[in-house]
Amino acid sequence: VYALVPLVVFQAVLGMWTVTLLLKPLVVVAHLVGGIAILVLLWWNYLETKGLERIDHDLGALPTLVRLATLILFVQVCLGGWTSANYAALTCADFPLCQGQWWPEMDFGEGFTLWRGLGVDYEFGVLETPARTAIHFAHRVGAIAVTLVTLGVAVLGLRSDSGHLHSVAWCILAALAFQLTMGVTNVLGGLPLVVAVAHNAGAALLSVSLITLVYFTRR
Repeated sequence: VYALVPLVVFQAVLGMWTVTLLLKPLVVVAHLVGGIAILVLLWWNYLETKGLERIDHDLGALPTLVRLATLILFVQVCLGGWTSANYAALTCADFPLCQGQWWPEMDFGEGFTLWRGLGVDYEFGVLETPARTAIHFAHRVGAIAVTLVTLGVAVLGLRSDSGHLHSVAWCILAALAFQLTMGVTNVLGGLPLVVAVAHNAGAALLSVSLITLVYFTRR
């Protein structure tokens, strides 16, 4: 709870910097992550106020795997923000190929240069196509990683003896399916605004679902 106040204040500062620093990608990504972090902390606080207890059954690898899934999802959210902030979402307009290839020309060094100094206007992006392609491609690879580990979490949750974990596992599967659908629709549909917003909402829903499982399986 005590982390919420400074986080909200810092989020407001990031909102100001987003404008004053001319849409600097690192600030935009931090602003996105900060918003989801606030939502997750509020949800955790809600679970605690409801007095829900952790699951005492033998959960095997589930507690470790759900924490790994949460970490990978965090990285993927950062990659998604980086993709959006660098206007790389439409670099690959086909699926599952990218520019008609499995491995198109990419420049990861340029694509993932985090700081380019002050005074650069990032509206509509400053990167060349190979750098944007590298960012987009990394986000796709991240989606595969999130899908695999999250499916593993859901399967273990459904195999447990807890009704609570069953419910959360189904929520995770629904959020994952929604998020993947929105991601592919963004690519094939040319990034419709409503779908792009829904894709952000899907990331938030998946984050909340996983953090709920972290709550129930905490030691």
